[in-house]
Amino acid sequence: MSHTATIPRIPTSVQEMHGPEAALTPPRTVPVRPDGRDARAAEMRADLAEADCIASAPVRERLDFETLLADLSATFVNLRADQVDAQIEKALRRLAKFLGIDRVGLAELSPEQKQIVITHSYHAPGTPPLGRFILDEQFPWYAKAVRRGEVLRLSAMKEQLPSEAAAERDFCTREGLKSHLMIPLKVMGSVVGAIGFSAFRGYREWPDELIRRLRLVGEIFTNAVARKRADEALIAREVLLCQARERMGQLAAKLIRAQEEERRRIAREMHDDWTQRLAVLAIETTKLEQELKLSQPGKTRFRVIREGLVTLSEDVHALSRQLHPSILDDLGLVEAVRSECASFTRRERIAVVYHPEEIPAGIPKDVAMCIYRVTQEALRNIARHAAVKTAWVSLNVVTRGGTSGSSTNLAELELRIEDKGAGFDPASKRPQPGLGLASMEERVRLVGATLSVTSAVGRGTTIVVRVPLAA
Repeated sequence: MSHTATIPRIPTSVQEMHGPEAALTPPRTVPVRPDGRDARAAEMRADLAEADCIASAPVRERLDFETLLADLSATFVNLRADQVDAQIEKALRRLAKFLGIDRVGLAELSPEQKQIVITHSYHAPGTPPLGRFILDEQFPWYAKAVRRGEVLRLSAMKEQLPSEAAAERDFCTREGLKSHLMIPLKVMGSVVGAIGFSAFRGYREWPDELIRRLRLVGEIFTNAVARKRADEALIAREVLLCQARERMGQLAAKLIRAQEEERRRIAREMHDDWTQRLAVLAIETTKLEQELKLSQPGKTRFRVIREGLVTLSEDVHALSRQLHPSILDDLGLVEAVRSECASFTRRERIAVVYHPEEIPAGIPKDVAMCIYRVTQEALRNIARHAAVKTAWVSLNVVTRGGTSGSSTNLAELELRIEDKGAGFDPASKRPQPGLGLASMEERVRLVGATLSVTSAVGRGTTIVVRVPLAA
């Protein structure tokens, strides 16, 4: 039994279709209604059949195939990556039934360009299924031809296969394969895969017109697979980027904790050792001054030394407090920020107007440390860049509405630091982002808070930190 897919030549004139007398009859107009591609194609087929057109069969076949091709294109044009495989399987089934083909398979060139693997297939009932073959291993002669971009058109497999295609010949005998067509698929001139058609129940011819049509179908599949691979690669890169960000965040958290621990150790050393030794020196200087019978200039020099030691001891104590604010543990966040503002005013000669409101007790230590460090860094930036004589710091609790559909109000601890100084343009790209702002952002992120920086040239800067409070 033989099946043929030869496409008869379409008549090009009315005389060819119905004879010379048909030229005297006005051609029948085929109505076109704007109600969809399938409806128009159906109307055209009906009109051709009604007119008893000799070319109606091939024209109907062409219309049907064009409709199928348009449907496949519409299906795959905006398909999500996770739907591509299932839709290719459905399309292969539809294509096989449309052509009366027993088995259809789609092969792809692996991402590393080493193997041609059959990834999708459909087989009609009673036809041997097509497994996930690797052409380079199971069918080396086929694989070489595909890589060269050759179309394999075999109407009688066993008779047409060359002697070097021993593996392919054995497969045909074992499976009962009679005819086969393999069309290489290319992108930018490079072979990326192939689409194959197999006949088991009878012999098939593979005319050029049919191959051109099937190549279009293969290109639709190839483009869909290419988009799928691109989407998967993008998702993989996004996953890697998220993992890298997570690792960087974990590293930053470890560095901040290690930094705080080292600051605590140095602060304790300075407070317990250095200040004590400086105090001893001041006492010994006073005793020495009393034991020696000094002139007035000598007494003056001793007094200057003693006062210098006291000042140095106070500076070491202040530095120790900046390194690790034990006042946070002793007096709480509100007084710790007040003390820092007062110390900043004495040190930088910039007045800080501090407005704390009623802050609940039991602020977590990491949150309190975050607020304190952000206050330190923000005031330091004011001293460096703002060129002002006054700054404002407020610490309070604000409430905002809960999520949609919830009547619960969310409480947040808000730190606000403002100045009316030089400011800057947030949109301008600086060659190197400041470490102070980066440190604030990372500290805020670690406690689940938000940081906003608002600034404009000549209009000052406002820094706001909001930390959600537990119910």
